[in-house]
Amino acid sequence: MTHLIGLDLDGTIEDSRDDMVAAVLRVRASFGLSEQPGEAFRPHVSAGMDHLYRMCFDELLAAGGALADVRTAYEADYLAHIADTTRLYDGMAAALRELAGLGALACVTNKPERLSVALLAALGVEGLFSAVVGGDTCPESKPSPMVLAEAARRVGRQGGAVMIGDSSADVRCGRAYGAATVWCAWGYVASPGELVPDVTARDAEELPRLVQGLLEGERSAVR
Repeated sequence: MTHLIGLDLDGTIEDSRDDMVAAVLRVRASFGLSEQPGEAFRPHVSAGMDHLYRMCFDELLAAGGALADVRTAYEADYLAHIADTTRLYDGMAAALRELAGLGALACVTNKPERLSVALLAALGVEGLFSAVVGGDTCPESKPSPMVLAEAARRVGRQGGAVMIGDSSADVRCGRAYGAATVWCAWGYVASPGELVPDVTARDAEELPRLVQGLLEGERSAVR
């Protein structure tokens, strides 16, 4: 029986904000935009790619610059520096190995699929994932349940489903799909939002135990 274990990427598996901000600064310079401190852009690199482009390159777009040009330039630069400073959260590598023994892992993220695959590879954990569903993989992104449905299709889900993430979008996505939800308290946001997750993980080491309990609970409910 194949269980689906979906995991968000940024803020759950790793913290990529420094590399994303650095890419913003380099691409802004390449377009001749004004110099600004990186901290001015930090809140905008973890709210989805469209938000990043519109908020971090607003002067360029307001002057008639093409969003497609910004996207192309940013993705090329970020890909070339995708793990200059980004690292897995403490205990995450071991947690992912244990989770992979409980079900099929799927990275379900709003970061573009190509960049997500490259980042997982750079962090040395790509081989643990049976599927990667990015923000550009489906017509809709999180919190839409469409992305988890696509992950389930790719891994051939036949058992339970769990969604793990640090944001309200992850909890809402999991709930809408019908998956059990795990909120990661170490991530980018201080609260899971208006929906209460099934369980809260305080650190990565807790994830395998919590997920196993959720999956066993689903099996018991079916009997």
